[in-house]
Amino acid sequence: MSSIVVLSLLLASMSLAAPLQGPSATSSNLRAGLYNIARRGIKASPVADEDPIFDPTYPQAEIRRVLSKYKEAAHLIHNVHLPPHLKDLLHNPNRLITDDVSPELDAAYKGEAIQDVAGSRQASMPLMDYISGNLDILYYGPISMGSQNQRMTFDIDTGSADLWVPVNCPDCPHPGYPADRSSTYQETSEEFSVQYGTGEVSGVLAQDRVAVGSLVVNDQYFGAVNQESDDFADSPNDGLIGMAFSTIATSGQPTFFENLLKSNKLAAPIFSIHLTRHRSSGSSLCLGCYDSSKAAGPITWVPVTSMTYWAVSMPSALVNGRPVDMSTSVTAAIDSGTTLIYVPKAVASAIYRQIPGARQADAQYGEGFWTYPCNSRPNIQLAFGDNYFALSPVDFNLGRTGSGSPTCVGGILGMGDGFPSDLAIIGDEFLKSWYSVFDYSHGARVGFAPSVNNHS
Repeated sequence: MSSIVVLSLLLASMSLAAPLQGPSATSSNLRAGLYNIARRGIKASPVADEDPIFDPTYPQAEIRRVLSKYKEAAHLIHNVHLPPHLKDLLHNPNRLITDDVSPELDAAYKGEAIQDVAGSRQASMPLMDYISGNLDILYYGPISMGSQNQRMTFDIDTGSADLWVPVNCPDCPHPGYPADRSSTYQETSEEFSVQYGTGEVSGVLAQDRVAVGSLVVNDQYFGAVNQESDDFADSPNDGLIGMAFSTIATSGQPTFFENLLKSNKLAAPIFSIHLTRHRSSGSSLCLGCYDSSKAAGPITWVPVTSMTYWAVSMPSALVNGRPVDMSTSVTAAIDSGTTLIYVPKAVASAIYRQIPGARQADAQYGEGFWTYPCNSRPNIQLAFGDNYFALSPVDFNLGRTGSGSPTCVGGILGMGDGFPSDLAIIGDEFLKSWYSVFDYSHGARVGFAPSVNNHS
C-alpha cells in the first residue's frame, strides 16, 4: 500500500530569510566518503539484445525549445528580485506550518529513515508518460478548472512558472478549456505570450478556479491562450503548469503552488515528483506531501542557489570514477519539463573525453550530439552541492545510430552559441532515477531519494 508521508517543518531548524548559497565543493572532498550516495539505489538494467535506433527528430526540436526557454536564464539567475508575495512567504515561516507537526517528520528532513505519518492538506496527481520510441517525452496530469470542475491535462514543468491552457481557440491543436461554461472565469486586458523555440502560445491573462484534488485556488491567474503554434500538435496535454518560482513568471503572478502556500492550504511547503521509465502510467505529483512508496532510500538535500528556477550548484562530475575537468562551476536547473540533459559545450566535451570511443556527431545529427560504444555503459555521476548522483546508463543511451551499429547516441548534449556557459538543464533523463522533492523551506532546496525505478 502506498504511504503518503507529509513532511512538516520544525521551527528551530528553519532559515527562510534568503536562498542558501551553494557550497564551494571540490572534486576531492566530493569523492571522500560521499561516493556511495551516487551508487546506492542504482541497479544496472539488463542489456537489451538490440537497442532501438536513435530518432533525432524530438531531441533536435527540444534543443531549440531549451535555447528559447533559457535565453534569459543568466540574467534571471544572477539578478533575482523576490516579489512581495514570495518575500512574505519566506519571511513568515509560521505561515508554512500546519497543525500536523510530528517529531517523526524531522528524520525525513535530515535524510534519515522516513516514518509513515498520517496527514492532511495534500493531494496526489497521477501523471501519464507520453512515450515516443526510446524517449519518455513528457509527463502530464489532470487539473480541474472553473465552477464546473472541468478536467484539463497539463505538462508538469519545474523549469517555468506560468500556467496556460487554450481558451476559445478553434484553430489550436487542442480543444482546450471551455471557459464559457464557468461562472467564475474572468479575463483581464493584459496580454500573455510565451515563446518555445520555434513554437509560441499567446492570448490574454485570465483568472478562474483551479483545483488538484481537494486543493483549490480561487481566482488563479493563467494564460488563456487563443493562438497555439503547430509545434504542440503532437503533445497529448492541453496546457502547461509551471512549478518554478514566480520570479520568472511571464505573467508576474504567483504560481498555483505559491497560492496554496499563501492560503495555508498545504501540510508542508513541498511537492514531490515520481517519474516512471517507459510506462504510460504510474508517475505522480504529490502536493504538500512525499510518497514513501516511490523512494528506495533516504533523501539527500541540495540547497537552491537562486530562487528562479530550481537551481542548484553543479561543481563537478565523475565518469567511471574519474573526475571531469570542469573549467567553471555550473548552475543546474532541475527541470521536469525537459526530456534530456543539456550542458555547456565545454562540459559535454570533458564528460565524453572520459568515455573511450566517444565521438562528436555534429555532422550526423547537428551541434551538441555525441556517440559512444553501446557496450561501454558508462557510469556517469553528476555532483549537486556536496553529493554525487548517478545517471542510469539505460536513460543515457538514446539508441543506436543504425540497425546493428555498435555505436549509440549519448543523452548529455553540449550547447554552444546562445546558451549560457555556466548553466546546465537537468531533465527527466536524470529524474527517472531519483524521486525528487522541491522544498520552499530551509531557504529553498531540492531533495533526491533513490527511485523505486532502479529496482524494477
